[in-house]
Amino acid sequence: MSEIKRYDTVIVGARAAGASLAIELQRLGQRVAVVDRATFPSDTMSSHVVYPNTLKRFERLGVLQEILDNGPPPLYTSWIHENRMFVAPHAPIDGRDWAICIRRITLDAIMVNKAREEGADIYEGWTMTELLGSGTEEDPVNGFIAKKGDQVIQFEADVVVGADGVNSTVARLVGAQKRKIMPTDTMLYFAYWKDVDTRNTQDFFFEPPWVHAHFPADNGYHVITMNGPISERANIKNMDDFYMERLKSIPALWSRLENAQKVSRVIGTPKLEGYYRDSVGPGWLLVGDSSHFKHPAGAQGIGDALHASEAVAPMIVANNYRSEYPKWRESVSRELYAFCKHLAEVPTDEGMRKVIDAAIADPILARNLIDVWCRTSSPWKDVIPRAPFLAGIMGESVDAVLAPYEDEAELPQVANQVATA
Repeated sequence: MSEIKRYDTVIVGARAAGASLAIELQRLGQRVAVVDRATFPSDTMSSHVVYPNTLKRFERLGVLQEILDNGPPPLYTSWIHENRMFVAPHAPIDGRDWAICIRRITLDAIMVNKAREEGADIYEGWTMTELLGSGTEEDPVNGFIAKKGDQVIQFEADVVVGADGVNSTVARLVGAQKRKIMPTDTMLYFAYWKDVDTRNTQDFFFEPPWVHAHFPADNGYHVITMNGPISERANIKNMDDFYMERLKSIPALWSRLENAQKVSRVIGTPKLEGYYRDSVGPGWLLVGDSSHFKHPAGAQGIGDALHASEAVAPMIVANNYRSEYPKWRESVSRELYAFCKHLAEVPTDEGMRKVIDAAIADPILARNLIDVWCRTSSPWKDVIPRAPFLAGIMGESVDAVLAPYEDEAELPQVANQVATA
């Protein structure tokens, strides 16, 4: 027989999206439970880099110092192509003009512990198996069943939140459909390393059609990535061997790794299509990658999750999330979604020569370009006007880029904007 527990909001998924929402809701006076089938610390496939806008949100949540205590170095950004490069800091937010790279095994445990400290009940190692209610107007969701071994709990709540990632169980059970699906031309793989020669930069090595990156991370780890044409995947028989061959083909990168140790298998996927999901309904909503996914070359997943938690928590408390959340999500994500169409494409030498030349000649352009990742710069308002040729690479406008993927009649009409807070 199951135990019954009652909360204001119950959240499926305790990583960055779920834990940050729990913190926000607890601070607004709600009683919150978070259920996750994992036990923490626990790793997951993810982009790892966060920018000054997200560092500010970490500070607001009260976790920034603990994150920094794990030693992720401050990182400026460098792009390297044909032995030429530019390096740029970000426009500072609260005095920070740098990014950090934080592994999820470190970050998510910190976030879960903070949610517990704020008063949320955290159920680790529990699997949500069944929703209470079908999620329709006649039969709204009002909780779910979760199991851990022979134990069963019936969680009852006014709102059930799916923060359970790309393959969201909550989304599947309520029948949430994907919209504006954006195919990708590229796949992304990475491995963790230790004892790597480094400096305080995140370095992108453009070797079209491939891009490799080196991100010094927390606790002496380094993330070395490989981003390339998805069309090559079928020809790769052994991903670890292929990954090592690619790294050895780039002398500037391999020289840092010759005496280093690869301490993980190669992790990644070719399944990086972007999408929006229907994200609200009677008694339920989706946040994080459950709700919306951009190509990880944009490195927006963690930042988007914290931003959404900050915005949607007051909507849940006010019970207006069904009307307000879709409009908010559209307003803050549309421009970056369009930009990620470009990031999901295979680079060319000709295009990279033009970009590197322009960025070296114009330091303001270089910073504006890097600040797109920080959400303090607009690709179409701050970057293309300084380098008009980029319109031919990135698209003439947000509307032009997204037109093939969306039915404007179904979407709230919002102005393009840059999310800075």
